[in-house]
Amino acid sequence: MAASGKKGKGEEEQYSETDVLSRIESILRFTTDELANTEVRAQAFEKLSEFEAQLLHQQRNISSALENVQKYRDEIEKEWNKEKQVRENTLDLMAQRMKELHQTLRAQEYLLDYAASEQKFLRELLLQLHKKKSLNEHEVEKVLADHENLLAELGKKTKK
Repeated sequence: MAASGKKGKGEEEQYSETDVLSRIESILRFTTDELANTEVRAQAFEKLSEFEAQLLHQQRNISSALENVQKYRDEIEKEWNKEKQVRENTLDLMAQRMKELHQTLRAQEYLLDYAASEQKFLRELLLQLHKKKSLNEHEVEKVLADHENLLAELGKKTKK
C-alpha cells in the first residue's frame, strides 16, 4: 500500500529508496571530500606559517650577520686609520730627524771650515813670526783685524 500512496503524489516527489540512499551517499562523499580538503588546506596553512616563521628567523640571522659585518668593517677601518696615523707620524719623525741630522752635518762642516781657517791663520802668523822674529804693534793689530774678518766671514756662512 505504501507503493500506491506514492503514486498519487506528483512525479517530482517520487523517489525510490535507492535514489535517496544514493543522494545521501553522494552528500557524505562530498562532505568527506570537503573535510579532507579542509584538512589539507589546514596542513598547507600550517606549513606556510612554519615556512614564514623560518623565513623571519633567517631574516633576523641575516640582519644580525650584516650588522656584525658592518661592525667588523668599522673596526678594520678604525685600525687602518690608526696604522695610517702611525705611519704618518713615523714619516714626520723621520723627516724631523733627517732635518736635525742635516743641521748637525752643516754645523760640523762649519766647524771644520772654522778649524781649517784658524789653522791657516795660525800658520801664516807663525810664518810671519818666523820670518821677522817679532811683530810690532801695527802688525799685531793687522793680524787681529784679519782674525776678526775671518770670524765675521765664517759667521755669515753659518747664517745662510
